[in-house]
Amino acid sequence: MALISRFKETHPNAFYLDGNDLPGLTEYLLTQGWLTPKHSIRCATKAGEGNMNKVLRVQLSDLESFIIKQSRPWVEKFPDIPAPADRANIEGLFYRETGKNSTIAAFSPALLHEDAESHILIVEDLGVGSDLTYLYRDGSTLEEGILANLLHYLSALHKNFTRQQCAFSIENRGMRELNAEHIFRFPFNADNGLNLDDITPGLAELGRQTREDSALMKQIAALELRYLQNGNTLLHGDFYPGSMIHTDEGIKVIDAEFCFFGDAEFDLGVLRAHLLMARQPESTLATIPRLYEKPAGFSETLYQQYTGIEIIRRLLGLAQLPIQLELAEKEALLEKARAMLVKN
Repeated sequence: MALISRFKETHPNAFYLDGNDLPGLTEYLLTQGWLTPKHSIRCATKAGEGNMNKVLRVQLSDLESFIIKQSRPWVEKFPDIPAPADRANIEGLFYRETGKNSTIAAFSPALLHEDAESHILIVEDLGVGSDLTYLYRDGSTLEEGILANLLHYLSALHKNFTRQQCAFSIENRGMRELNAEHIFRFPFNADNGLNLDDITPGLAELGRQTREDSALMKQIAALELRYLQNGNTLLHGDFYPGSMIHTDEGIKVIDAEFCFFGDAEFDLGVLRAHLLMARQPESTLATIPRLYEKPAGFSETLYQQYTGIEIIRRLLGLAQLPIQLELAEKEALLEKARAMLVKN
C-alpha cells in the first residue's frame, strides 16, 4: 500500500506533505493562512537527514523560505516501524513553552505555525547549515566555544523547566516507549534481524557477549524502568550531534520530538556518550562538568549509566552512526560502557 493511502486511512481529513505536489502544498498553505495569493512556491526540497519526520525546505517566489515538518504514524526513514503521529504536536509545545526563555529561544528555531490535525509544524529556516555529525569523522574536534554554548543551552533548559516551575506537562509516552525499545531492548534481541558483522566484522560476537552478560542485562532492565518513569526535568530527549547544527547565527538545537519530563542525567549522558564515540580528547570531555550547571539532586551514578547505555545501543542497535572505529575501538568502548553500568 502506498504511504499516502496508509496515512489517509488513519488521518482522512489531514493534509499529506509531498514535495512533488506543489499545487497541493500551495493550496494547503493558502488555506492555513500561511501563504498569501501574491506568493508562489518556487521549490520544496528535502531539508536535512532526519530519520523521524518528513521535512521540507520551502522557498517562495520572493526568495523567503521556511521549514515544514510532518510527523506520520511511522518512522520516515523506516516506514515499517510504527511511531506516534502526534510527535510534531509535542515538539511544537516544546518550542512554544521553552521559547519564552530568552536563552532557549536564542538556540532554537522560531515556531511559526502549527496544524495539530495534520501534525505539521512550520518553523524558521536556519539556512543550509551542517549538523555536528562531522565529529564522528577521524580527527574532528569539537570547538570549546560550541560545547560551551550547548552546555549553556542544556543548563538553561534543565534549570528553568522543572515540574514545579511549569504550568504544562509533557509525558510523550509513545515516543518514550519507542525510544526505550531501541535503547534498552532491540540491541540485545538475538533475532532482531540486524547483522552486526555487516557493520564491523567481529561485532556480532561482541553483541553476543553483551546480551549474555547477566549482570549487565539486569542493570539495563532496571535503567529502562527508570527512563520510563516521569521525572522532574524537561529534557530535549535526543541531545546528540545530529540535533545540533551550525548556522550563520551560531549553533542551534533542533528536533525536540523526543522531549519529556525525566532525568536531567539522560540528556547529559547522551551528549557525553557521543563525544566518547567521536573520540574527543579528555580536555573536551572535562569541559562538561566544568560548564554544565547541575540541578539539585543530580546523580553522578545515573549520569554514568545513561552514558553507558547510549554507547552500547549505538554500537549494537539499529540507530548506527557514521563513526570510523575499528573493532578493537568498539570493544574498548563497550567495556568502558559496561563499567559505567555495572559496579563490580
